[in-house]
Amino acid sequence: MAGFDIHFQALESCRTAVRRAWGQYESLHGGLPDSPDTGSALFGRVDGAAALAEAVDTAYGVLSAETADARTKLKGVERALEAVQDNVRTAHKATSASMRA
Repeated sequence: MAGFDIHFQALESCRTAVRRAWGQYESLHGGLPDSPDTGSALFGRVDGAAALAEAVDTAYGVLSAETADARTKLKGVERALEAVQDNVRTAHKATSASMRA
């Protein structure tokens, strides 16, 4: 497989980068509570404190959903790269065996 080594290294480098990115999203999401439940009292007695607290909770919900989506997609990319590596190795072995016969 000498001719294919560089391709496997490139795929493995991609997988490593994706795994690292996925892990960062996992760490970020794992450290966040499910819901911040921001209370208007946090902003004192200013006009619009309730609306501001609601906006913070909405933004937090969007952030949480986006990080979860990014984690899911990155994990899928990692699995797809692994499948490509496995398929290329399998094809190479089959081709090598048939050429020797």
